[in-house]
Parts: sequence; C-alpha cells; structure tokens
Amino acid sequence: MKYLLAVILWVALSAWAADPVGTPAKKLTILAIGAHMDDAEGGVGGILIRAVKAGHRVVVVVAVSDLTTWKPTMGREEQCKADQLALAKRFGWEKRFLGYPYHSLEANNELKRKFAAIYEEVQPDITLVQNIDDHWPDHAASGMAATDAVLFPHGYTTNRDAKRCPRVFAYASGVNQTIRFEADYFVDVTPVMDDYMDLIAGTDVCLNGQPLAEQIRYEMRDVKTNHVLKLSGHGWHRFCQCVDWASQSGTSTTYAIGLKTIWGPRDGRPLW
Repeated sequence: MKYLLAVILWVALSAWAADPVGTPAKKLTILAIGAHMDDAEGGVGGILIRAVKAGHRVVVVVAVSDLTTWKPTMGREEQCKADQLALAKRFGWEKRFLGYPYHSLEANNELKRKFAAIYEEVQPDITLVQNIDDHWPDHAASGMAATDAVLFPHGYTTNRDAKRCPRVFAYASGVNQTIRFEADYFVDVTPVMDDYMDLIAGTDVCLNGQPLAEQIRYEMRDVKTNHVLKLSGHGWHRFCQCVDWASQSGTSTTYAIGLKTIWGPRDGRPLW
C-alpha cells in the first residue's frame, strides 16, 4: 500500500514539473500588472493566453498610459489605446489603464492604493508583477508597488480584513531591461507559442504604429516538424528566453516562461 501511494505521488509530481498549468479545477482570476503597454503581454502573455483558453478570468493593468508623454505615441494616442483594447478583447482579457506619464512612475502610497483597489475589486487567485531589479525605473516602481499592494492590501484599502493574494510571481520584462532575475518556476507555453508571438507582434503595432506585416523580422522553422514561427523584434528576444527557460525547467518542453516565486507554495504545484 505504501509503495502504491509513493508511485501515485511520484506520478503527480512528475505531471506538475512537466506542465505547471495543469487541469483547472475551478475558474480563477489572474491579475497581471505592468508599467507599460507591452510589459504584461510580452512578459507573461503566453501564460495569460493559456489561462483564457482554460476558462479563467484575466485582468491586465497598465500603470503608464498617458500616451502624450512618449514620443512614439504622440499624435496617435486615442488610436493606440483603441488598438490595445482591441488586442486585449481578441485574446480574451480585460485591460485597465491608470494614466501615469512615462518615466515618472514612483512606488509611492498613491500607486500602491490604486493597485490595491483593483486587487480588492477583482480578488485574484494569482498575481503577476514585474521583477524589481530592472534598469527601467517604471518597471522597478511598478513591481515594488504592485507587490506591496497585493501582499498587504489591508494597509492600502479601507478593508482591514483584506487577505493577501495566495500566489504572487515576478516576471522578467526584457533581456536588456531586467537584471538579476533567477526563475524558480516554469510554465510550458509550447501549445500557445504561435498565439504568444502573434500577441507580441500585435503589441509592437501599438508601440510604433506600423502595420502588422512590417513587424515581422524573423521566421524560425522547426526542421523536424517544418512548423514556422513568425517573430517581431521583441518576439525574437522572448522566443530566445522561452527556449532558455524550457531548458532550465528540466523537462522536455520546447518553450517555457520563467517566473520567480514571491509568495505562495514552492512545491511546484500547477497554477490551476
């Protein structure tokens, strides 16, 4: 009997390690917080896509969305915001804008209260925040404020009984932005890699205003399956990271997103 139980436990743990998303037992809410319009989509878009496909609610928050303060979006502010909302609708999640200007975000109590108010409203089961060790000050500020807001909501809302988010992970913003990021949790995004790269290319349209066809710079072909991935410049960077994280995961998966556990269980259990 003990041997049988050991075998069952080993099989369960092996399944978690191979795919820490798992089969959903109930509908969850995932909150993804980023400084800029492409942070959550680029950083954890593959996970968000998988969550939506599994029937979960996804809410994405963009802190810096005063598009009059960033040269690439000046003169097309309304179109850029409309394109972001259309992209979010296409992929199945909600998107919130907080209206802060570029390069001015601070991890102060005002920002923490705004994040905490959204947290209290949506009651997420999982929150994804930016890694705080980052060259981009907006990224670092977003990560610091969001982490405090979801771990200590009783201090930033009027609800003194507010509970902290059960699971909080940090994500990497970009290869030349995030520093000192050591992932300890990996999510297989192989099944949605085409959608993920499409999402990043679509986000690049919002960033620079150029047509989608002009975003594609690379084609990666799997010589065994002959499958082709079309990548934008940002897509190429994330593609390379996903290959590296898949290798770090110690599984046979092809592409993965690495996360760093901030709060919650550290036993490798699936996200849902």
